[in-house]
Amino acid sequence: MKRFLVIFILVFGINNLFASSVEENILEASNTLSKLTRSSNSIPISIIKNAKAIVVIPNYVKFGLFLGGKYGEGVASIRRDDGSWSYPFFVNLGGGTFGFQIGLEVVDSILVFRTKNSVDELLGDKFTLGVEASVSAGPIGVNADKSAEVNMSAEIFTYSQNNGLFAGATLNGAVLSNNNEKNRALYGNNISAKEIVKSNNLNDTYAVKEYLKTINSITRR
Repeated sequence: MKRFLVIFILVFGINNLFASSVEENILEASNTLSKLTRSSNSIPISIIKNAKAIVVIPNYVKFGLFLGGKYGEGVASIRRDDGSWSYPFFVNLGGGTFGFQIGLEVVDSILVFRTKNSVDELLGDKFTLGVEASVSAGPIGVNADKSAEVNMSAEIFTYSQNNGLFAGATLNGAVLSNNNEKNRALYGNNISAKEIVKSNNLNDTYAVKEYLKTINSITRR
């Protein structure tokens, strides 16, 4: 009975986390990006300023009932050749784990892409973190570059926050893929992530404007 109760809670909770509209999703991503970069003991400004792409995953869920899993829906934006940020597009982040585990954890996560190769992978249909592009829990704070635990050559730095605790996140093995359904819901037509990134005249909704305002403000500090 307890096992079935846990399964119900997991399924019910996850379904409700992602039931909001695309506009609400973008606003939530904007708020998460602002929250996770405004503290002095968070993502170093130098890392943010030099980012080639940023992915924000609010409410990233990690759950387990003997077999475990993780899933999140988020927003990505790529820095174009002229230094401007592309329109945001939707992505999914998920994966599975094995072994004895039980529980549910919800965290806010940010992925900072640092190389052209990692951006190319992001624009593909899907890729596995740590396989097609190297990934490491990112450095934190003003002395971040001196941390022996951080792989400073990693193509992607990952971060998470749970209950006010901010830290580098380990996402090796997670699969990042484009969410074409939500991209169509926001921009219309059968538009790809590559087309969104190249476009300059897509649907400028309030949420999209707020997201671009946030990411521009953060990366220009």
